[in-house]
Amino acid sequence: MQNPSPIQRGLFVCGIGSLLVSVLFSVNGFPAAELFAVIGGVLSVTLYILFQRKTLHVKRSVIMRHATFGLLILGISLRSFAVSAGSIVFLLAFIAFLVWFTWSVLEELPPSED
Repeated sequence: MQNPSPIQRGLFVCGIGSLLVSVLFSVNGFPAAELFAVIGGVLSVTLYILFQRKTLHVKRSVIMRHATFGLLILGISLRSFAVSAGSIVFLLAFIAFLVWFTWSVLEELPPSED
């Protein structure tokens, strides 16, 4: 994988930070939660796709990582717009995270000898 530039890394961190600020604003009822959710979601997804295109080694568990990342951003965005389906999407994101975590651990185990 080609290393992303420090600017790209910083923008990705800022995108994730915007999503976290959106969650904080949604919980506390502050305005502008929707703005931070949209900006953070677009920035994070754009850079995530850019980083994935530069990846050389692809494991099969990456499918669930994509699902976890997408569902998490969708859930944050829906909850910031006060859409009740966001809770279900968060549940699906948590399930996808558990599957991704389990799958990635199982991929790292050495093959069994029969």
